[in-house]
Amino acid sequence: MELPSGFIEMMRRLLGDDADAFFLAMEKAPVVSVRLNGRKPSDAFDGCRAVKWCRQGRYLESRPIFTLDPLLHAGAYYVQDASSMIHYETVKRILASLAGNGEGDGNDIPLSVLDLCAAPGGKTTAMIDALPDGSRIVANEYVGKRAAILKENLTKWGYPYASVTNRDSSWFAANGDRFDIVAVDAPCSGEGMMRKDLDAVAQWSPQLIAQCATLQREILGNAVKALKPGGFLIYSTCTFNTEENERNAEFIRDELGLIPFDLDFPKEWGIPGGIGTSLPVYRFMPHKTEGEGLFLAVFHKPGEFEPSNLSRTVAAFPTVKRRETAVSKKGGRKERGVKPIAGKKETQDIPEMEEILSVAFDRSRYPLAELTKEQAVAYLRRESVVLSADVPKGIAIVTYKGLPLGPVKNIGTRANNLYPKAWRILIQP
Repeated sequence: MELPSGFIEMMRRLLGDDADAFFLAMEKAPVVSVRLNGRKPSDAFDGCRAVKWCRQGRYLESRPIFTLDPLLHAGAYYVQDASSMIHYETVKRILASLAGNGEGDGNDIPLSVLDLCAAPGGKTTAMIDALPDGSRIVANEYVGKRAAILKENLTKWGYPYASVTNRDSSWFAANGDRFDIVAVDAPCSGEGMMRKDLDAVAQWSPQLIAQCATLQREILGNAVKALKPGGFLIYSTCTFNTEENERNAEFIRDELGLIPFDLDFPKEWGIPGGIGTSLPVYRFMPHKTEGEGLFLAVFHKPGEFEPSNLSRTVAAFPTVKRRETAVSKKGGRKERGVKPIAGKKETQDIPEMEEILSVAFDRSRYPLAELTKEQAVAYLRRESVVLSADVPKGIAIVTYKGLPLGPVKNIGTRANNLYPKAWRILIQP
């Protein structure tokens, strides 16, 4: 990988004596890591080394073909860079602050959270796992295609109190201060992804940095307007330069009037602080931490924190319950009931994937049929499968290692595959 000369000059200026170690790390292969779903227990990656700042994070020795693992599609884990898992610990420390102590899980009162730039969903699901049960999270993505991917990933994760929206950040600003936490994982120049994304190398330029910094400030201004007094703003990027990072952190303090919040991570985690600033900000650097580049800063909005009026949030952003979908241009969701399927004698209902994959799914409503791994992969390829003779005819839910994958219509000799066409896997085992 040949890095742009301008990028090399910038990083040598920023890192000084650390630059050689940084560029040596940039030549190494990225680490492989996953984050387990605490609400969908499984035996996935038992025995793998843990990520220091995320109790559910695991480092892998090599990269398997994740697409062919049914547990991924069941939502048992999420493939995520270890650096990005810091959002789990960040929310935990915010909760502890709200509870008036510096350690432990802290506040157990459900909160309202807005993830303003959420696709593809890794940081959203990390925050979901840190939040008290019953918290409402709105995951927004401006780009329509990315919003569809976000919805799929959140559906598989199975948290029943989430909504996916497809709006400009200004829409949330215009709708008032509804949220206890607003996360802005801002669109950025992507320097922190250069080890794993050649497009990030090819697109790099000082002009791109300037454009991203301007856009980030616009989004941040809108984010603060959506944040309640006493609430917390989480700002992050996956880039290295100071214009998008430290300078924007100072913008949040100086221009938007928020108060820096020190996360006080343990020194043994080896997470460096900022460059050229006294603010309590954090940098994940490939020569210092096991993961890709990431910048993180947290701020507190002046005012006294009061527990969320979740009914206000739910009214604007109805939660993803069974028989509902959650992508909407109007900030809520489109209602859909179960889908009817005609039989010879009667009409049967097919439950939506949002219901089947939810951790709140009532498994007594339909017969369950456990699949082998080979059968599960065939099902995910949208091929017909043959169920055991004791599975009754009609709609059934197929599972793998006890976790639901989706619906079938069992006709005895085989089961018609009802897995969503848009989700089917295309690669061969």
